[in-house]
Amino acid sequence: MRIKIFIYSLLIFLLSTVSLYSQVVYEPLNSSVYDFLDRISQRGVIEYHDFIKPLSRLYILQKLKEADAKREKLTILEKDELKFFKKDFNLEYSLEKQLNKVSDSPSSFTKYKLFEKDNYNRFRIFSYEDPILKLNFSPVVKYETGNWDGEHYYHLTYGIRFYGYLGSKLGFQFRFHNNRQEPKIRDYLWNRFSPNQGFDLSLSDRSRIEYSEVNAILATDWKWGSISVGQDLMTIGYAKSGQIILSAKAPAYPFIRLDIYPNKWLYFSFIHAWLNSDVIDSNSFYPSTRVRPYNTDRFNWRQKFFAQHSLTIRPLKGLDLTVGERVIYSDRLEISYLIPLMFFDQADEHLSRDNNFAGSNTQLFFAVSSRDHIPNTHLWGSFFADELTPEGLFDPKTQYYKFGFTLGSTIVDLPINNLSTRIEYTKIYPGTYRHFIPTITTESSSYLLGHWMGDNADLIYASLNYRVLRGLVVELWGQYIRKGQESLNDKGYGLPIEPFLYGLRKNYTYFGINIDYEILHELKANIRFKSIKESKQKSDDSFIDRTLKQFSVRLSYGF
Repeated sequence: MRIKIFIYSLLIFLLSTVSLYSQVVYEPLNSSVYDFLDRISQRGVIEYHDFIKPLSRLYILQKLKEADAKREKLTILEKDELKFFKKDFNLEYSLEKQLNKVSDSPSSFTKYKLFEKDNYNRFRIFSYEDPILKLNFSPVVKYETGNWDGEHYYHLTYGIRFYGYLGSKLGFQFRFHNNRQEPKIRDYLWNRFSPNQGFDLSLSDRSRIEYSEVNAILATDWKWGSISVGQDLMTIGYAKSGQIILSAKAPAYPFIRLDIYPNKWLYFSFIHAWLNSDVIDSNSFYPSTRVRPYNTDRFNWRQKFFAQHSLTIRPLKGLDLTVGERVIYSDRLEISYLIPLMFFDQADEHLSRDNNFAGSNTQLFFAVSSRDHIPNTHLWGSFFADELTPEGLFDPKTQYYKFGFTLGSTIVDLPINNLSTRIEYTKIYPGTYRHFIPTITTESSSYLLGHWMGDNADLIYASLNYRVLRGLVVELWGQYIRKGQESLNDKGYGLPIEPFLYGLRKNYTYFGINIDYEILHELKANIRFKSIKESKQKSDDSFIDRTLKQFSVRLSYGF
């Protein structure tokens, strides 16, 4: 109870004492503006930092204006893209004017736009502005039909989305949508062993599945920082084939996020999140009054959390160096992990009395990003250490480590304009993300928080991406995965440690073609083709192969 009072008091204090600078609304992770900013930053047009996403819309607008001031460095297509993206920020333009005290008088405000274009020539379903409230509203609709391994399926999504600003202190956003898929596809390559976002089922039978998703955030910022409270997805890293530190694989979870940026060369981030453990508290059962032929006792799930902080230093333009720490803990909320500057590993030793069976799961990560130091090129690397013991690291009898890393590079506009090439390599050693205490694995709702392929695996990914015209992108991609036995139960915890790719192996060869067209703002069409060859090793070292294909067509609005 005292911890809850502390959190509420802290939030009220921050919201009531920040200077009247601006508010925060985050741009969704799937927005195409991220790819645009990433590409032009590789050529040195803008300075851009996207290690932790989503980013605020006001920050993105700042980067678009920065690019507009250097239009001579943009290609003809990029100028069209810049014009298109700038149209989407009507509320942010209005907010900037109001904060700079150059906004129109209240009587001159057009209160709302309904099925018409706003002041920046961007079509809106509904938009509202006055000196206190600024709001954009959209329906959310998506229909996908396709074929998976010879079986036809469809996926329907519908809901609502709105975001805006309240007064001079608060930004808000909300999205809710329901999903229905028929038939239910049981192949683990469909959802579990894939980068597709996981979900919490609300209905499942032989013919269909249904589930809902909700994202909601309240946030504010000031000249040197921001704080947000909500439920959403975040990613950490630069890779496209999967994030080893924090990915969008698990369903959205509640969080508190604090970002501090006192100057251009320093950035500090703190996140505390509430996860789903999927572990039943055996002491919580008590009878309900409902009579059924099966057990109807009331019970609770074990509580599960993670806290994470990171520090990014920018010694040179285009160079980001990041070091961070995370702890995954369970059973009760700990004040020590709500302190942004706390050394989590030391706090764990104090709380557990240095007993591994009473402790938490602490982790370290590092990252480096270099943009335009080699012309038109982005180089990056990420390192995630679940456990790393320096003593005897190079002695096979005593070495003990669980870690993963990603190395990657993207080159744009070479040898021709509007062409991007990407290559990534990821390797994750046995036992990474796993733990013998089920409440402190690197998971939420039984989905990994890190890379979707899990431990004891490696991946090489390559793609060619060509932008034909504004909004129309054609991408060819391929990847190859080797995966050994996952380190469940006691596997991965003994000495000497299991070698990389131990156990019966599985190999996966992927080839895909994606065609994406953003017809209008929020209105998108997508065509996907993917071929997967799976090879499973048998005990006699031979392999059993199967090949499956997926083809899909999708039309969406509001995503």
